[in-house]
Amino acid sequence: MEERNKRNDLNVAGISQTAGGNFHRVSIDGMAKVNGNLDCTSMEVNGTLKMHGALTSESATINGMCTLNGPLTSFRVRVDGMTTINGDLHSPELEVNGKCTVRGRVDGERIDIGGVIDIEGDVQCESMNVRGNIKISGLLNAGTVEIRLHTSSSAKEIGGERIDIRRKEQQNGFWKSIGLGGSPSFKTSLIEGDEIVLEDTEADIVRGSNIFIGRGCNIRLVEYSGELEVDQDAKVGSSQRI
Repeated sequence: MEERNKRNDLNVAGISQTAGGNFHRVSIDGMAKVNGNLDCTSMEVNGTLKMHGALTSESATINGMCTLNGPLTSFRVRVDGMTTINGDLHSPELEVNGKCTVRGRVDGERIDIGGVIDIEGDVQCESMNVRGNIKISGLLNAGTVEIRLHTSSSAKEIGGERIDIRRKEQQNGFWKSIGLGGSPSFKTSLIEGDEIVLEDTEADIVRGSNIFIGRGCNIRLVEYSGELEVDQDAKVGSSQRI
């Protein structure tokens, strides 16, 4: 950290192109293109950034538009604008209030999604809290998963200790206004955990200890070792104690 503080800052207010390198603070208010790896203490993008290389930073805040053709490693990442990462994302603290696309895997501790995130790989974290829209093409593995459905979301599979997926009772007009459409729903092939609470979820298999299948669910098979409760407005093909 001290070594990073001795570095020069990189400030881009107009149009600039650089080969990358090591910096203290990086601020992009104009248009910047970085052809190489970038290592810095903090990164803030209010304009447009396009990178061909790896980004390593103590913190990264993106309010504008950012395209990274390489992995992103940072202790804190906040996306309020639009970001595409053509690589893996490693960050203990990830917050997305804008739109983020990750064409790789995501590793973190706490992930908070208030906007939209599309992840092509697997996700590994301690907790995932979603108040927005998620699409995960791989496996979501977390200690706790809490999702409040605004529109349609999905994951290939979910594994965790506590999994809670329910509809948001009072829909925010923002989600309708941006045209994502679709009724609140979640689709996956497998949900496996200790404590599971579901609403408006379609899944092939739900497996766990104590399971509540709530309204709007359509589950082909439920396997449970503790207690199972099924709402009268839910559909369960079959269930068995294991």
